[in-house]
Amino acid sequence: MRPRRPTWSTAASTWSSPPEGPASSARRPATRSWPSPSRSTGSDPAHTRRRRGAGKASAASPDVDPPGGQRSPRLPGARSNSRSEELTVMISATLISIGLTLSSGEAPSEQAPSPSGVRPEGTIAFASLAPRGWDLYAVEPASGRERRVTDHPLLDYNAAPSPDGRHIAFVTERDGNPELALLDLDTGKVERLTSAFALDDHPAWSPDGRMLAFSSTREPAEEPGRPWNAIYLLDLEDRSIRRLSPPGAADFSPSWSPRGDLIAVASGDGRPGGTDVWVMSPDGKDRRLVVENAGWPCFSTDGESLFVHRREDEWGIWKVGRDGSDPERITPAGVSAFTPHASADGKAVFAGIEREGHRQIARIDLESRAIAYLTDSPTDHWNPRSAPDGSLVYYHRQAPDTSPPNVEEWGSPDEARVRMLRLDGAFPAFSPDGTRLALVGGSFDRLDVMGVDGSDRKTLYQGSRRALFSTSWSRVGDRIAFARGPVFQGPEGDVDILLISPEGGEAVPLTDSPGNDGFPAFSPDGERLVIRSGRDGRKNLDLIGRDGTGVTRLTEGDWTDSMADWSPDGRWIVFASDRDGDFDLWMVRPDGSGLKKLLGGGGRDNHPHFSPDGEWVVFTSQRAGQSAEEASLPDQPQPYGELFAIRVDGTGLIRLTHNGFEEGTPAWGPRSTAVGQ
Repeated sequence: MRPRRPTWSTAASTWSSPPEGPASSARRPATRSWPSPSRSTGSDPAHTRRRRGAGKASAASPDVDPPGGQRSPRLPGARSNSRSEELTVMISATLISIGLTLSSGEAPSEQAPSPSGVRPEGTIAFASLAPRGWDLYAVEPASGRERRVTDHPLLDYNAAPSPDGRHIAFVTERDGNPELALLDLDTGKVERLTSAFALDDHPAWSPDGRMLAFSSTREPAEEPGRPWNAIYLLDLEDRSIRRLSPPGAADFSPSWSPRGDLIAVASGDGRPGGTDVWVMSPDGKDRRLVVENAGWPCFSTDGESLFVHRREDEWGIWKVGRDGSDPERITPAGVSAFTPHASADGKAVFAGIEREGHRQIARIDLESRAIAYLTDSPTDHWNPRSAPDGSLVYYHRQAPDTSPPNVEEWGSPDEARVRMLRLDGAFPAFSPDGTRLALVGGSFDRLDVMGVDGSDRKTLYQGSRRALFSTSWSRVGDRIAFARGPVFQGPEGDVDILLISPEGGEAVPLTDSPGNDGFPAFSPDGERLVIRSGRDGRKNLDLIGRDGTGVTRLTEGDWTDSMADWSPDGRWIVFASDRDGDFDLWMVRPDGSGLKKLLGGGGRDNHPHFSPDGEWVVFTSQRAGQSAEEASLPDQPQPYGELFAIRVDGTGLIRLTHNGFEEGTPAWGPRSTAVGQ
C-alpha cells in the first residue's frame, strides 16, 4: 500500500487525514500527489465543460444506439419498468474484489470473496463527464451577496452546516475519491472524516451535532445492477461508523428530523420516478414508506412535514406530512425545481430552479408562494442548505477560473496496483512505450496526442463535431487508427476507419465501403485490425489487414458485436455483444473458435480493454446502478457508468470508480507511465 500523506496544504485551508474509527470496515484508498491548486495545470483552455443540457456527448460511447429513446415523465406513484431508458454503458468509481466463475455467463454474486493471486497493475486512462471546479459558496438571502467558502482544484460539494453554525460537513475529492470532510469556519482547517474507497455523500447532521448520517457505496449490493448506496451513521466523537439501511435497500439523501427521532431517505434506484421517501428511527428500525415517486427529503423546521422533489410533467417541490398525509405542491406548474431545504425560520424553502438555461438558488415563500432568486451568474448552482441562523444559504457551483486539466491522477483501491488517469477527452490509446496517449478531444471532433502527464498536447486530425471516436495505437508504434463518421448510426451508417502517423500528416482511409465500420483495435504485430463492421447489414466483427485487404468475418449474427480489443499475446479478442439481450463481455479466438462469455448480468457491460499482461480486462458497466439521485447532478447521458476490472478467467471482479458521474472508454497501459512516477 502506498503511504498516505498526513496533511495537505490548500489555497484556503489545511487538510488533515485522521483514520476512521474502529467500527469502520472500509478500505483505505491510496493517497495521490496533486499539482498545486492552480486550475490551469496541464490544461488546454479550449477544453471547457459544456453547458448542462447543451447536447453533451456520452463519455462512454457516442456510437451505441439508444435502446429506448427519451425517458417519459412519471406520474405520481408511477414506476420505471425498463432498465433501458438510458443510452448505453458507462463507468464510475471504486472497488471491491469479488470472486466469480462465469463459464456459463451468468451474473456473479457481488459479495463473493476475492480469489487469491496477483493484483492488476498498470495505468488506466479513461474519460469522465464529472464536472470540474466545484467549490462551496454561500449567499446572504437578505442582500444577495455571494461569498466563496472553499478554493481547491478538485471537487467540493454538498455542504451541510452544523447545528451550531461553526462547521461545514461536505463531500470532497481532494484525495482522488469522494470522502466526507469537515471545515472549521473559524480556522479554515479542513479535516477528512472518512477514508473508505467509496462514494461517501450527502452528510446530514443530527440535531445535537454529535453524528452525521450519510449515503455510501462502501458495501456491494446483493445483486448486480442495483445501487450500492446505503445510509450510515458516523459518530464524530469516536469516528465509528455503522450501517442503518437493511440488506437489499438502496438509500440516498438522508435528512434528520429536528427532534432527532427520525431519519428520512430516498430509497430506490436513484432515477426519476424510481425513488420513494421512507423514514426510520436513528437505529435503522421502524422503517416505513411516506410517499412514492419522490426524493431529496428535508424535514420542515417544526418537524411535522417533509419537503421533497418529485417529477410529474416537470420537477417540482412538494410538502407532505411526516406520515405521508396531505401532499401539496409548493412550486407552480412550468417551474422546474429540485433539492429543497427548509429555511431556518420555517417561512420558506430553498431550492434549485431552472432559469434561462441554468439552475439557480431560489427562496420560495410558503405563504405567498412567491419565488425570489438569490443567484443569477451564468452557471449551475446546486443543492442548497440553509445555515441554522438563516443568515446564509450554502451550495456548490463551478468556480469562474476553472480550466480542466488534460490529465488528473485519480484514486484507486488497494486491491489493484493501478494508477487511474482521468482525461479531458475520450477514447484514449497508449503508445507502445506508454509515454504518450492518443485521444479524441473537443466535441468529438479532434484526434489529439499528448504525454501521459498532459504535456505537449497537439491535434493530429480535425474533423466535424461528434464525428470522431474509438482510437487504437499500433503496438509497433507507427500508426493510430480511429473512426470517422456520424455517431448513433445503424449498420448502414457512413462511418469509416482512418490511419494516421502519431507525428501527423495525411490520414489515410483503411475502409471506404458501404457500412458502419468503427472501433478498430490492432493485433500485437500491427499487421491486422479487428473492427466493428455493418457492411452486411448487421454490426458484427471483421478482421482486416492494415493495408485494407484480407477482410474476413469473425462473428456473425442478428445482433451487435462491437468495441473489441486484442490480447497482448494475440490469442484472444474481447468484445461487447448484445446477443443475449443486454451488452455483455465475450471472448473469441482470432480464428473464430473458443467463443465464451466473460461476464453478464446486472445491466450493460461495454468497452473492454486488456491489461498489458493480458490477465485482466477493464470495462465500463451498469452493474453498480446509480450512485446518487440523478436530479441532484449535472445531466449525465448515461449516469450509471462505473469502471470495473475482471480476470480473463471470469474471477476477481473489482470496482475501480465510485461517483455519480459517467465515466468510460478505458485504455490500459504500463504502470511506469503514471503521472508523477
